[in-house]
Amino acid sequence: MVKKGIYFVIFYTLLFITLPAFADTAYVVKTIIDGDTIILENGKRVRIAYVDTPELEHKKRKRQYFSINAKNFIAKAVLGRKITLQQIVSIDRYKRTVAIVTLPDGRDLGTLLIRNGMGFVYPHGTKHSSYTNKLAQIQREAINAKAGMWNNVTAYFKRAGNVVGNRRSKRFFTLKCKFSKEISKKNRVLFKSATDAFYNGYAPARVCKLWPEDTDIFVE
Repeated sequence: MVKKGIYFVIFYTLLFITLPAFADTAYVVKTIIDGDTIILENGKRVRIAYVDTPELEHKKRKRQYFSINAKNFIAKAVLGRKITLQQIVSIDRYKRTVAIVTLPDGRDLGTLLIRNGMGFVYPHGTKHSSYTNKLAQIQREAINAKAGMWNNVTAYFKRAGNVVGNRRSKRFFTLKCKFSKEISKKNRVLFKSATDAFYNGYAPARVCKLWPEDTDIFVE
């Protein structure tokens, strides 16, 4: 009886480890909120994991550069189509499910956004580090190729000057941001520009304005 009990526990432990977070994976996308957030037909709001895109205009917040491009890109990719979700966080503070999203043909939506320069990598700790490391490499390739938004924001960030990163959180700040002063000496790393920080896998801290608005970009 003891052996049978042990085998029973092992079997169901392996079952829950190997099953995806959503076993009935056929979810149809009903609405696109912005470049990284969608709503399914069942009403569930889904935030794409480990990827961030420029923000649309909202209340007092002005529209950020390339936000419409990112929204249009994701709409073309998933609107009205079935997707598969690998849940990372069940509910975030905005009541969204955070998940890695896969298209019917097997392509990863986060990877598509990064490869085409529609967004940037937004790491969270060391969980799924192999996935975020892959995204970071694809982001470097996108920056080198000046894909999507990188064609213009690279020059903008070069003009804006140095930024400071936190090795522990993988976030970076403008030098004028008061929170940049709170980074400990051992975790403090200086970058020549925000592009260099992105290239090294860092993401902008949301507490300080860094990403350009539409009116900040001037294409020569």
